[in-house]
Amino acid sequence: MNRLRVLLPCVLFGCGVLTGCSHPQWNPDGGLPPAPANNPFVHQEGTRLVDRLGNEVSLRGVNLGGWLLWEGWMWGGGWQSESDMMARLTELLGEEDARAFRERVRESYIREEDIAEIARLGFNSVRIPFNHTLLEEDAAPFQYRPEGWAVLDRVLDWCRKHDLLAVLDLHSAPGGQSWVYMTDPDPRKLWDVAENQDRTVALWRAIAERYADHHAVAGYDLLNEPSPPSGDVLFQFYRRIAAAIREVDDRHLIIVEGSSMATDFTIFESPVTTNQAYSFHMYTWLGDPRRDEIKKFREVSQQHGIPMWNGEYGENSVEMIHSTTDLYVEEGSGLCGFSFWSWKKVPGSSAYAAGITAEIPKWKKLIAWVANGFHARPTREEALQGMDEFIEATRLENGTVDRDLVLALGGTP
Repeated sequence: MNRLRVLLPCVLFGCGVLTGCSHPQWNPDGGLPPAPANNPFVHQEGTRLVDRLGNEVSLRGVNLGGWLLWEGWMWGGGWQSESDMMARLTELLGEEDARAFRERVRESYIREEDIAEIARLGFNSVRIPFNHTLLEEDAAPFQYRPEGWAVLDRVLDWCRKHDLLAVLDLHSAPGGQSWVYMTDPDPRKLWDVAENQDRTVALWRAIAERYADHHAVAGYDLLNEPSPPSGDVLFQFYRRIAAAIREVDDRHLIIVEGSSMATDFTIFESPVTTNQAYSFHMYTWLGDPRRDEIKKFREVSQQHGIPMWNGEYGENSVEMIHSTTDLYVEEGSGLCGFSFWSWKKVPGSSAYAAGITAEIPKWKKLIAWVANGFHARPTREEALQGMDEFIEATRLENGTVDRDLVLALGGTP
């Protein structure tokens, strides 16, 4: 029998959180599961991340944003969620062609050459933001898409081949964990619907079961930038997800983000589980609180005795990104690395790593209409040609890697 079907009654009714249902790796009264001995994966050792030999590890890399969770601005559009963009494409082309385009993006926006180049540039990790719909359509809850697993299997195998570690990041949980477009929210959020929470727990358990033995996986980033109704709700939900993961995988790192766009950790009085790290995000558009913020995060790390890692930063000038990177890696920062946002995008007002810089006039017409219906509506033929242009332009050899930005991140172009 499928192990997920065995789990579902426990997930659906909240066993292990609200009742006496047994979780062998977690004490719902407050105890934490024991850490496994001789862990072969990157794992927590006090406030450090270490490898299987106990050598300190700093995860330094880039996000693969805009790929498995769409953000319109990264493709030259506006502030649209993936669902909003799909609705516009469906209006123009019909559901079949819109869905076919999404599958093409999932297949080709990031290719093995991207992973190879990231490794060649001197980075050791990638963070992979993904929409839950990659693996589970909202119309078919608890049924996982083989095509979605194939995408993750492929990129993780590329990472293993090129000696990169990967953080799997649930950027959009069922319903959306906040109202912000990058979580692809529904009118009723994750926090409003019990089934959405059950689906999220079950999804993470399925992911952990599939990749429990995968050596390219550095950890599981449970929720990107959550906006919960209260700190206790988030803490208890994290514990519930962690309990489900620990039933099938007690060796991989669990990464927990704070509230307020992954900047507030005061809601946590203790770690969620053993073998855990915190992840903060930092964007410096208003003022320059960087040193004060890093000091605050370092204090949380020391008080709780667990590592602190930066999961997102960037979207600024090369100079600001360079100085931020220097702060993260300087002696005494107390941090365990960083992940720049993001590897690939259509250039805009801020620095990019791999720019989608080819001439794509029909795509620009299409994405402008998707972003704002007041722009000229493309014909069906123009839209299909624009999609072809975009897919071809995302090939690394057709774009531009910014050497100065790579140097600012500590890479070696």
